[in-house]
Amino acid sequence: MNKVITVLVVLMIVGCANQPSLSTSEKNAQYAQFIVENKLESLDKIKGFRFNSWQSLTDDYLIISTSPKQKYLLQVNGYCPDLTFSHSIILHQGMSSMLSAKFDSVSTTEQPQFKCFIKTIHKLDKQQSKTLSAIGKPMVDKAK
Repeated sequence: MNKVITVLVVLMIVGCANQPSLSTSEKNAQYAQFIVENKLESLDKIKGFRFNSWQSLTDDYLIISTSPKQKYLLQVNGYCPDLTFSHSIILHQGMSSMLSAKFDSVSTTEQPQFKCFIKTIHKLDKQQSKTLSAIGKPMVDKAK
């Protein structure tokens, strides 16, 4: 019986240790701080836009790419439900070859009727994209 309790306690500790280290609001604050500290230029639109892939950061921020080398940080205007957990998104564009801040929007395939308007667009390089993606994730000890 003592062994079962010990195993359960160890599993609980390991489970808690694997949880993200930051709350959503803390992550959002770090993304905003990253934008300021790295002086990321705010774009009104992406011309010649062709959607390639995306990555959710929170329900307020996501990274989209137009090619394997070209990535953009999008901030939506307010909370966008299910963005963190959705497997796919829909981009609602006024013009098919352009993505515009303040006019175009994002929604999840689970809730396509709920449009989240794009507040800001920031161009990212590869390293900036990796750094943003790592915010709030537990550090992996590579020495093991």
